[in-house]
Amino acid sequence: MIKVNYYICRSLLNSPQKGICVYNMDGISEKNLLLEDVYKKHHDALCFYACRYLSSYSDAEDVVHSVFEKLMVKNTLPDNEEVICSYIYSSVHNECLNIVSHINVEQEYIKNMIEKGKDVNSTMEYIDSRIESEFLWEVFREIEHLPEQCGKVLKLSYIEGKSNTEIADLMGISVNTVKSQKARAKLLLREYLKKIFK
Repeated sequence: MIKVNYYICRSLLNSPQKGICVYNMDGISEKNLLLEDVYKKHHDALCFYACRYLSSYSDAEDVVHSVFEKLMVKNTLPDNEEVICSYIYSSVHNECLNIVSHINVEQEYIKNMIEKGKDVNSTMEYIDSRIESEFLWEVFREIEHLPEQCGKVLKLSYIEGKSNTEIADLMGISVNTVKSQKARAKLLLREYLKKIFK
């Protein structure tokens, strides 16, 4: 680890700094000049610090740059360089932890999906989920070919979970019409499904 840190440090010392823009609409403020000075003095050390958490120098430099950019738009900032440095180190630390945490969440999700995939492939779940998917595909596809009012009633009832009264209000029809359209839609679907699953 010491060897790795040494090479990171060496590459930091030999690489050009990104630099920050100290100009704003009113010219250069004292605050921004102080920040620019802190940036020039501590940039490499901050990047090295960030590299201890992150896997690439580029990511570390982005974090440092981002922290300074956020400070540039802050209205209040202490005049003391030591206090500012302490705040910046703390901000870089927190930003790195957020990135690492996000990466860990992504990796855990991918790992879970791979494990789930292994389980599915090795059991009957794969076959069941595939059959269910193909069946639902056929049903949903046929719903789109139903007469307009039948299809709409069926979607509102079974897909969106609306009651007959809610459907009647939404469509401006009577509850009895909703019931008859639903019955007609189910009959048409049943006939269609008989044909494809002979």
